[in-house]
Amino acid sequence: MAVTSSSPPRSGGDDLAAALHAQREEVVALWERLGEAGPTFGQEIDVDQAAVRRGYLYPLSRMLECALGGSDVHRASYREARLAYLPKALPGPERAELFAARLADEARELAGRLADGVDPAVTLAALQTLHAPLTRPPAPGDPRVLFVGDCLFSELRCFLSGRFADRHGRMLDSDHVYFSAGIEPLDPAVLMRSIAAAPPALVGLSMFSFSGLPAYAALVGAARGLRGPDLAAVDALIGMLASSIEAIRAVTDTTILVHGSCGLPIGPRVLRHRWIPAQRPGRAKLVAAINDRVAELVAATENTLFVDEDAIVRRNGGLRRVGAPVLGEGFDGAYAHHSRFGDVLARDYQQVLDAHAVLGRAKALLVDLDNTLWDGVMAEGPVRHHVSRQRELKRLREAGVLLVALSKNDPSAIRWAEMELGPDDFVLQQINWRPKPDNVSEAVGMLDLAPEAFVLLDDNPVERALVSENVPGVRALDPADPATDRALAQWLEFPSTRRTDEARRRTEMYRQAAERRRALGGREHDYERMMRSLNLVAEVRPAAPADRERLLELIQRTNQFNTTTRRRSAAEVDQLLADPSISVHVASLKDRFGDLGVVAVVVLRRLAAEIEIDSVIMSCRAMGFGLDQFLLAEVLAGSEGSLITAPFIPTDRNGPAASLYPSCGFAELSPGVWTLGPDDPRPQAPGWLAAGGPHAEAGRPG
Repeated sequence: MAVTSSSPPRSGGDDLAAALHAQREEVVALWERLGEAGPTFGQEIDVDQAAVRRGYLYPLSRMLECALGGSDVHRASYREARLAYLPKALPGPERAELFAARLADEARELAGRLADGVDPAVTLAALQTLHAPLTRPPAPGDPRVLFVGDCLFSELRCFLSGRFADRHGRMLDSDHVYFSAGIEPLDPAVLMRSIAAAPPALVGLSMFSFSGLPAYAALVGAARGLRGPDLAAVDALIGMLASSIEAIRAVTDTTILVHGSCGLPIGPRVLRHRWIPAQRPGRAKLVAAINDRVAELVAATENTLFVDEDAIVRRNGGLRRVGAPVLGEGFDGAYAHHSRFGDVLARDYQQVLDAHAVLGRAKALLVDLDNTLWDGVMAEGPVRHHVSRQRELKRLREAGVLLVALSKNDPSAIRWAEMELGPDDFVLQQINWRPKPDNVSEAVGMLDLAPEAFVLLDDNPVERALVSENVPGVRALDPADPATDRALAQWLEFPSTRRTDEARRRTEMYRQAAERRRALGGREHDYERMMRSLNLVAEVRPAAPADRERLLELIQRTNQFNTTTRRRSAAEVDQLLADPSISVHVASLKDRFGDLGVVAVVVLRRLAAEIEIDSVIMSCRAMGFGLDQFLLAEVLAGSEGSLITAPFIPTDRNGPAASLYPSCGFAELSPGVWTLGPDDPRPQAPGWLAAGGPHAEAGRPG
């Protein structure tokens, strides 16, 4: 039989998959005997039951074997195939309930059939895991996707739902309104019935993918012999597309992913013989002309995103690669004839769904500055600006998104004149040294929005975690993730943004309202609890020769937390390390997110009964965790009986270091000179910082 294979699944070492392969006839016979309780739900789709067996049940058994053998694409295809004969328009909860009842009985029967080769408990456990997403109803907040178009979406839905199931443990809530030879033009009543069940988060619209639309199919057929496409006919097709968008818009304002064309499908002969061009020049020109027109239409239509199929195909290896069958051996003649294109498209759709989950209902973006809007620390000197990102944020502001500057920084250090964004683009400027969760809570109160309306854009994983954990509802994006910039661009096409005069005025209106609420005061969090949640571990030790390059970097480049800003050359650093009267200590820091490495240095000079703290230098990425106090507590432990002196030389940049000595009990003896008497209490380490590594007693001042 054409749909069977004489060889076991590729994961032949898997006993269960091999047992299923050996018992395929019995498995198919069981499914037929189950009738209404089996995969076909007792529906007589084909007059010839042999066709159902050949086109559906045998391929289904093959999918089951490969899925249990570990194949992702077969797992997705098997689960989607189980929906093939499901009663139409069955709501998600009822569908899950139906599967929960029927698949459990079926699994027990299958386990009995395979008992000679595999422990029934093993079979039941494997089938339960595989079937679990089918038996779980959609959860509150799950996205719903409406597909409008030809059979392309049968493939796409299969693999998109597979990704969703692997991530969330349940099937994607979706519906497919076919728009092909039988439905032209698109009937709004059909859309209304689908959308009445639940509003979709996204709508996919494809008219030019698989030649299902008669007018497009005719144009494709004629294009082979033409030097150039019939532009009048192309314009007529685009008119149909525009009418379809209007029909969708009449019932929902959600984002529409509008597909262009790529030239698929290609036939088996082209796939087999590489000397045959994958696409004739005439068809390639037609594809290009259609894509140009679709891109123009999308650019002129709000809340639409262009799915450039041609670019996606080229990015993923060309027509032959993406047009090849994804299921492999044993599926000739199967009803499910998925190509790689469905799996490729699913990645792009998943990225849009991820962006929508974070940004779809957001109204405000909390924007970090250093290493987010530019590379580097502006207070330290020149930076390299992310111009395109700044321009994207300006477009979002003009579309009604509220921007909040959220930075641990000195406000005077921000050089606005260098930026694409100006101070007036931000509804609030939370630029200070307070914990970011406190600033975020204050912004939530001042703007009178729910925390769920806010998204944080910050390069620091610690800050992202602190805000998300202490202000529940706020979500976070990593600017270093390439998907973030794509998501921000897509936000302009989500319904939460509008390109209107009112949207452009929104920042000023909210700014005025925030000023009225400022008198209400901010909201603060338990700082010590937040710090303890980070599992901070610090180590202070004498500097070693291997630390030389890092010492140079800290001494020569650090401006903000630097008590003297003395620049020392490599030779001078070598002298410090070699001088027996000088102690150079370094501090490292790590938390539950990773190791920050060496982030601080202190230079001590012994002068008879006096110890001078020559300088304390700390990287800006370690500021705000209490490491400065921990560092002094460590290096001054055992110094009782000695006078401690410490110069502080103020500059226009080192304001963050100004509070170090007074916070550790020092008194200002004269301008710029701080002292700790022989009998004064020594600094104490914060309770949330644990000491890591051996304490080097020999390196401590005596």
